[in-house]
Amino acid sequence: MKKITLLLFSFLFISGAFAQLILTYRNNALLPGDTIFTEEINLVSPGGDGPAQVWDFSGIQFTGEKNTSTISSSARATNIPDGLHDFNTILSDKGYEYFYKIDEKQSEVVGLFNKDLSLSLSDPILKLSYPMFYGKSIADEFSGSGINRNKSGIAISGNYSLEADAYGTLILSDRIIKDVLRTKIVENKIQINPCNVYEIKTTIYSWHAPSARYPLISINIREVKNNGQDPVITTTAMLNPAMCNTGILLTGSGQGNVGATSLILYPNPFIEKLYYNYLLRKQVPVTIELVDMNGKTVVMLADKKLQDEGFHTGELDAVKYDLKMGVYYFRFTLGDKVLVSKVVKM
Repeated sequence: MKKITLLLFSFLFISGAFAQLILTYRNNALLPGDTIFTEEINLVSPGGDGPAQVWDFSGIQFTGEKNTSTISSSARATNIPDGLHDFNTILSDKGYEYFYKIDEKQSEVVGLFNKDLSLSLSDPILKLSYPMFYGKSIADEFSGSGINRNKSGIAISGNYSLEADAYGTLILSDRIIKDVLRTKIVENKIQINPCNVYEIKTTIYSWHAPSARYPLISINIREVKNNGQDPVITTTAMLNPAMCNTGILLTGSGQGNVGATSLILYPNPFIEKLYYNYLLRKQVPVTIELVDMNGKTVVMLADKKLQDEGFHTGELDAVKYDLKMGVYYFRFTLGDKVLVSKVVKM
């Protein structure tokens, strides 16, 4: 039984939110022939939901574990579950083969196979509906049957939900990525075997960025109950380095300065308000000023103000300071480091 829910927004709010990322069939569906390389990282908090989030993952570290997933077409299928015919894409990941039916409207899982079980879903799992954007959610129920490695019959059923629950800015160790969309998946599944019953809850957070087909970072929380016993909980986090080669590179490093730092100004040109973001690697005095073409300071926003390590934001109100149309320069003095960026007031 399929159900899609859209949170309703006014046109103005949608226009603002849709400066953020929208997942589409063309840009984000599984693509046969692709190979996805991910590396395990130390666990991080998924943070809150809602608009304008800042996820500071600059301190993540690699554990050394790596994973390779492959995507192929139905023509490459070998281990097809009994009764499964209508699929066009296969995702091979961690010993599992997931059989997908994907079109321009949606992506469904219709079956799966590994060394211990072979399943065909009579009611598939609706994994993603296109387009997917902040505030949209889908909910689904699924069921299916198959056999285990002993050729005994098994059955599964459950419910699945996905929500694009947050968007914002992602901070990595070497770059800042804007317009990131986070999705949250919650799947509750019951698997009935001849001798036991598994209750499995899986929660997955994924961060998606512009120009990246697959998620940058995923956090997977899995709770498994066997015959009603206390759950066994495992949590893993993975990063896709290839998908992270986007965004604004951080500049500056070395002893005696602020470390890796970046300045983001938007929109540019601007009319009424100009917003700025910057990252400090340690506590330093900060001076922020707007300078005209003659080198004269016309607005002083901060004067040697001691600021803590972390991500900082601010805004320049052109109306408040009665700024005229023209070219200006934003000058940031962060410790002993100076960043200058040209801006245009319309």
